[in-house]
Amino acid sequence: MNDQQDLRLTPQRRAVLEVLQAAHDHPTAAEVYDRVRVVAPGIGAATVYRSLGLLVRSGHALELSLGTGAAARYDANTTRHEHVVCDRCGRAVDIDLPVPVETVDELSESTGFAITGYALQFRGLCPSCRTTRPTRTTGPTRTTGPA
Repeated sequence: MNDQQDLRLTPQRRAVLEVLQAAHDHPTAAEVYDRVRVVAPGIGAATVYRSLGLLVRSGHALELSLGTGAAARYDANTTRHEHVVCDRCGRAVDIDLPVPVETVDELSESTGFAITGYALQFRGLCPSCRTTRPTRTTGPTRTTGPA
């Protein structure tokens, strides 16, 4: 399933989707479950988790993998956009910074890869984490593998 028309939105799935659409903080599955229970008290955790998977597979939501060991977060904004992620608390914020098509073409040409998509992610400390515990920074860190 990858067409938004392919998924029948049951009342439970609609409740999960509406929670995602109202969220601006990219909640984890557990956070989605807690929020859905407010509007649908009888809903079970398994139903919420299955609904999240179906919403992602059908294109109604995105699942954000924000790093090793971090809980996946969910986003109802399925348009092309990137994120900046806090290394300490896992908070993710949308950014609208598209990579120029020329850069993608140049990367494809220089590596020989047929680029089919990308996920650009900036990492650092959010304002809240920066003020709670000062950390020493030495500049941006580059990684060669997946984040």
